[in-house]
Amino acid sequence: MLSIIIPACNEEKYLEETIKSIKSQSYKNYEIIVVCDGCTDNTPKISNKLADKTIIINKRIGPAAAKNEGAKACNGEKIVFLDADTCLTKNVLKNISTKIDKNPNLVGTCRIQPSNSKLKHKILMFLKNNFVSPFGVSNGVIFCTKKTFDKFNGFNSNLKKGEDGEFVRKIKKHSKFIILDDYVISSTRRFDQKGYIKIGLYWLKEYIKPTNKDYEVIR
Repeated sequence: MLSIIIPACNEEKYLEETIKSIKSQSYKNYEIIVVCDGCTDNTPKISNKLADKTIIINKRIGPAAAKNEGAKACNGEKIVFLDADTCLTKNVLKNISTKIDKNPNLVGTCRIQPSNSKLKHKILMFLKNNFVSPFGVSNGVIFCTKKTFDKFNGFNSNLKKGEDGEFVRKIKKHSKFIILDDYVISSTRRFDQKGYIKIGLYWLKEYIKPTNKDYEVIR
């Protein structure tokens, strides 16, 4: 069984569509776990209606710790961590399960498409798929076995951001990292509101002089 873990902090605008994309998959052997991380909107209500499990965290603990909490509650031997604003395209779950069955030690992500079809988004996502992700950068989704997750002690709960890449790269050093040919569709809300230049400069500064402040929430 796949355990699909969705950390969510005030994601009422996106969560329902994300869960519907899971339920439209041909692969049906899964459970959906939503971790409501300090939510003050209708995210818990939506989760209670559509997910198999809803974990309520009253005070925000951050995406890394929220994912770890979801993993503690899961029943599946395979785990998919999915951003609350990221939808699956056809047969993603089936192909994830097949890949893990062939190599239980791997960690992987999928290729990414933008929710907004503007040319600038398509170009940037093309560059990310082909020139950035191969270095161990995820695209709104990460999958591995529960055994692998436990072996590498999950996500670093001390990180407020960048936890996905850190998790993937520490496993990549010892095992295989794959990028599935299947796509997920990720919201471009941050790029639409902040712009690529500002976001690029932000991450450049973080690379040169890292901070551990919460990543700004964009709704």
